[in-house]
Amino acid sequence: MIPTSVKQIPGRDGRAEIGIRAMTSGDLPDAVLLSKALGWPHRLEDWDFMLRQGHGLVATLENGAVIGTILWWPFGTRYATVGLVIVANAWQGHGIGRTLLATVRRLLPGYSLYLNATPAGQPLYEKLGFIPTGIVEQHQGNGVSAPIVPLEPGHRLRPVVQQDQQELAALDGAATGMDRARLIEDLVAAAKGVVIDTGDGIVGYSFCRKFGWGWLIGPVAAATPIGARALIAHWIGTHGGEFLRVDIPAACGLSSWLDDMGLIRVDTVNTMSTDAMTAAPDGPCYYALTSQAIG
Repeated sequence: MIPTSVKQIPGRDGRAEIGIRAMTSGDLPDAVLLSKALGWPHRLEDWDFMLRQGHGLVATLENGAVIGTILWWPFGTRYATVGLVIVANAWQGHGIGRTLLATVRRLLPGYSLYLNATPAGQPLYEKLGFIPTGIVEQHQGNGVSAPIVPLEPGHRLRPVVQQDQQELAALDGAATGMDRARLIEDLVAAAKGVVIDTGDGIVGYSFCRKFGWGWLIGPVAAATPIGARALIAHWIGTHGGEFLRVDIPAACGLSSWLDDMGLIRVDTVNTMSTDAMTAAPDGPCYYALTSQAIG
């Protein structure tokens, strides 16, 4: 259960009371306004999808106005990701972001937490014990080239079907180290997906869904870089001329190829965590995030 708390901070007229409570769907229109003030593209539908996948808190004024948000997603019993940590510009510098994140940490005892930090947020996360562990590159644009990427003999691309769900969850777990079965279930139901099928099993998957100003490619996991390129190229070809976005771990090595495909790198953020995760040896790799917030 998420506790309700009150924080007193200096205000314009004496001390202001800032409430911290669970986020509900009724808070989402205010959350959209907060993200738009930062220039982020999240629509109401994007916030709704992410809240339904996890949990959220809001910081509110005495009149009920929402001035801060945070969301988090427990994946199994060991790992969780955190995102959409926002404090309205007029209320920054009062420790509200610190309070929101500290509350989430108390709600997740024993969990290793992961997040993708903007330059503005990184100093706060470092003070709370997060350390940089990698870089995420944001690529976007109107895809201008989508050559067919040849797969290994016997491998083929085909649409995701509901019967793939358990195998996809296992592949995703091997690539991310997290139990994201529920997320995969919802993506199968709500997004478009393709897999690389060998005839003996699935060795790669990718999803594509509406997000922000157009379409978001991700998550993507595959056994090889060639497989990942084929999975991503499928969506570039499917949505030729439309706005596409994909967020990739820099270590996956696809940045230059995406630039050539017309999806240009426009930004980077630092992945940070409270603990290091040990990658599974010789397993599939994670080539594109579900979103910068969810990971």
